[in-house]
Amino acid sequence: MKKILIVFCIPFLKPLLFAVGITVGGTRLSIPAPPGFSPITSEMKPYADIAERFVSPTNQQFALFLPNTDVVLAISGGLPKPRRWFCVQTAKIAIERSFTDADFTHLKRTLTTQNEEIIREAEAKVPGYIEIINKGIFDDYGIELGLSVTRMLPLPPNFETEQTFAYSMLSKISANDESSNPTVYEAVSTATFLHVQSKVLFLHVYAEKSGLEWSRAESKKWADMIIEANPSVGAVAALEGTGYDWSHVAAKAIPVAIVCVLVPLLSYLFRKREG
Repeated sequence: MKKILIVFCIPFLKPLLFAVGITVGGTRLSIPAPPGFSPITSEMKPYADIAERFVSPTNQQFALFLPNTDVVLAISGGLPKPRRWFCVQTAKIAIERSFTDADFTHLKRTLTTQNEEIIREAEAKVPGYIEIINKGIFDDYGIELGLSVTRMLPLPPNFETEQTFAYSMLSKISANDESSNPTVYEAVSTATFLHVQSKVLFLHVYAEKSGLEWSRAESKKWADMIIEANPSVGAVAALEGTGYDWSHVAAKAIPVAIVCVLVPLLSYLFRKREG
């Protein structure tokens, strides 16, 4: 008697998405998912809720992309611990503004000529952002996370085009482990300022300490994908510049790079809470 093996394929409740639609100050943009990655959506609880804790209060996050295998885990209610991930944010003060090509050129010039001043401004504010996270986690979960920044080292710009300006950063964060002992977490990130359809976005690509070149290459590919998906309107780009103080916008991107390094800690937070 022959045995017949029947294999049932059970589809996910929702398929993995290939792009995310976002609205920035009334402008609708499409953010393609990087190859091999998918977005974390609000339905993916509990992971999505705690991920919101790790957004700098000066910024708004529009999308967070994790590897497909990690997203499948989040869909099922699991707690991913990604090695590499992507996110899209911008400064809240920039959301309602429209920026021209001339404005973006001014931003790139500001990033180049006032880099040290911008870094000092950001460094002075990062401890305050970290303290907000520490307090929020303790108030909600009773966990003494003990986050602190032990190193943030922005590197020289690594690529620039009419619509992009990118640099990388080395970050080292100290936090208490599951036994309440200080542990150091290190990561690299590449931040890209992206000008599309009169809006400026912060793209961040994160990787483990050895993944610097990967983060740079993938950041450029992703920026190109977003530009292709969101062709700029010529009439907007042709307007005169607004003379905006770009140093304040530029300084908002550095805390993003620091705070989002903590994304792999999300699974640890829940394990400690439930332990």
